[in-house]
Amino acid sequence: MQHRTIVKVSVPDRLPIALRTYASSQWVAGKERYVMLSLAYWVHMYKEWRLTKNYSIIGPFAYIMLQEFYIFVTELAHLCSERTAASMSATRLLHCDGKGTNNKSSSNRMAYEVFLGGSCNPTTWRSEIAIPTLQRLGITYYNPQVSHWGPELIAQEYEAKQTAKVLLFVMDNQTRNSAGIIEAAQLAATRRESLILVIYPYRQGQTILDETVSIQEYCDLMNGLLVLQYLMERQRIPIFESVSVALNCTSKVLREEINVQDLHADDGVRPIKISFGQNGMDLLMLREIFKSMDMNDSGTVNLEEAWIALQSSVKCNVSSMPELLSVVNKSEAYRTLMDDGFLAKKDPTELRINFEQFCALATESAWRVKSNGVSCENWTNFFVPESEKRDLYVGVIGKDQFWLETTAIPSIESSGLSLYRSSLNEYNVKVLPQELQRMKNSLLILLIVPQHSRGITIMALAAHLIGLRAKLVLCVQTLPEDCVVSGEKLTEQAVKDYNRGRMYLSDYATREGVPVF
Repeated sequence: MQHRTIVKVSVPDRLPIALRTYASSQWVAGKERYVMLSLAYWVHMYKEWRLTKNYSIIGPFAYIMLQEFYIFVTELAHLCSERTAASMSATRLLHCDGKGTNNKSSSNRMAYEVFLGGSCNPTTWRSEIAIPTLQRLGITYYNPQVSHWGPELIAQEYEAKQTAKVLLFVMDNQTRNSAGIIEAAQLAATRRESLILVIYPYRQGQTILDETVSIQEYCDLMNGLLVLQYLMERQRIPIFESVSVALNCTSKVLREEINVQDLHADDGVRPIKISFGQNGMDLLMLREIFKSMDMNDSGTVNLEEAWIALQSSVKCNVSSMPELLSVVNKSEAYRTLMDDGFLAKKDPTELRINFEQFCALATESAWRVKSNGVSCENWTNFFVPESEKRDLYVGVIGKDQFWLETTAIPSIESSGLSLYRSSLNEYNVKVLPQELQRMKNSLLILLIVPQHSRGITIMALAAHLIGLRAKLVLCVQTLPEDCVVSGEKLTEQAVKDYNRGRMYLSDYATREGVPVF
């Protein structure tokens, strides 16, 4: 094991000075520095305490992780104290088309119409179906599948994805899709208007590269696909069950110059199953808006007033009362909540709706497609009730729960910081709506991808958050060669596959200016 020299910095001595210096600063900027400096103080004290005790409770790998964490936050705190650190969100502008600000000029790189992403070796969907079809249609494409993949190809693939007009991703059950799920989750946030996804679910007892998939790994792989599907459906991105059908829609998107959200069930799109309570809308925010309009506590509000409130607070894409009524009339979720004859009233300004109907209307309206593109989920400027704000969200899974509960939380709270923390062994679609809202209400998000888990879901979540321009800090640990997950020893190929996903996530985070340690 490589030994590292830890440079001691007197963070505790500097913390009170820093806090006094920034006490009069604007709330957000001051709080960001406060969180960073306090984290440095916390890790420093924890490191000193562990140096004097037997650290067998957490193990040597977790100890090294904390050492690296200490180095990172200490350096970041130093930058903050010199007033050279900029807000993470301020240095990265939000682009709904997914094009970054540091891209090379289009004249210096080849532009392809379609990027063929997702499952690679040993799948043949590209060579047998996609490529012949695209060639017949005269559509240019980039094929990332090579006989021997290497980390040096990540940059080349990144450039091809940036220029492609359509991103066709296939999650084939012949591979673990570690990198593909991460890429698709990221693109669901940054390129939602041009991403098309095909999913072939895993089967119990199947093999991957001649290795039988255990029940535990099957559950992890399926959970990863379900979470990806959830993130896609939040953005109204179509999901297909056939490569051939997806290729037909790819051609339609290019030919008619439309967004993928303009595709319908007639095009072979799988119906979206997500409910209005799961689509990522801030239900707490909607409750606050509803209460502010329901002055008499009647349980209902005026439809027109609700529309105006949603226009300003949720950024719904509805421009007039006739269009609003059209949305209401076309909404299955909304229509099922209406009383008989609701839309038969002569004066639309007299219509009243309850909170459930208000949420359904907000959902349908927020998902409307603008004439100039798809509206983005806003993680940089949104309303958060004061009672729901927190300084920090700490996301850990599995064994790290013990470290979080026994050491991290007491230390953070003793520093005067408020926090949300995950309280689960793994992220899944059942808890994601609530967890995402907690993350959104937090000043800073810390996610730890551990070396004791396959980590598919938390990596997909991290990639999606980066794409949404959330204020995020990552800890990404690679799996050791003799990795054991919940009592199961991973094969050499499995370790390689899951570490490839970690490489993609770390590379993407670094490109976007997200701290990774």
